[in-house]
Amino acid sequence: MSQSSVFSLRSSIAAVANKFFAIAVICAAAWAIQVMSSAFLRVQGDRLRLSGERVAAERLYKISVAIDPQSWPAYLGLGQVYSHYRYQELDPLEKQKWAELERDAFAKAYRHNTKKEEVVYGLGRAELAAGNRAAGLDYLRQAAHYKRFNDFYWRKLGIELRKAGHYEEALETFQYALKLNRSNGTVKHNIKWLKARR
Repeated sequence: MSQSSVFSLRSSIAAVANKFFAIAVICAAAWAIQVMSSAFLRVQGDRLRLSGERVAAERLYKISVAIDPQSWPAYLGLGQVYSHYRYQELDPLEKQKWAELERDAFAKAYRHNTKKEEVVYGLGRAELAAGNRAAGLDYLRQAAHYKRFNDFYWRKLGIELRKAGHYEEALETFQYALKLNRSNGTVKHNIKWLKARR
């Protein structure tokens, strides 16, 4: 092969490599714009939700997930908005509707992040509100085990276990919560009540 042929071949390879590099840079830039714009809107949604402007927050969360369907924090925010609406609603049919929207939002967040305790706990509460007690308790157990040293999750699990009639498991859960926080009156009261039932 002549020297000019080798040079021509190298030039062709370099041109192809440059094109692939340019395409990779464009794709990376597009992905970064997608993720960052979605994250920006989600952060603004969080700010609005925390200040009580839930309608505006819901709108931004929806735009955020439309831009980036894998944005689990935006789905988490939506679930928290719907949780508030469900809690405030008095009409049983409307309350059920909000519970289902809440569950769907938390389930989408869970699909992308199964380890975040807020997501797992929110999904558990939403399942309970939607009438799916077994699934709800399983998610609350999961959240408590993720946060082994946080009495909040153990206390909430104990309350739901007691409501479901799982008294022995509820007692064990509350006793563990008491080890984490000896000053919690709710935990002490529940332990006393559960022991009295024996």
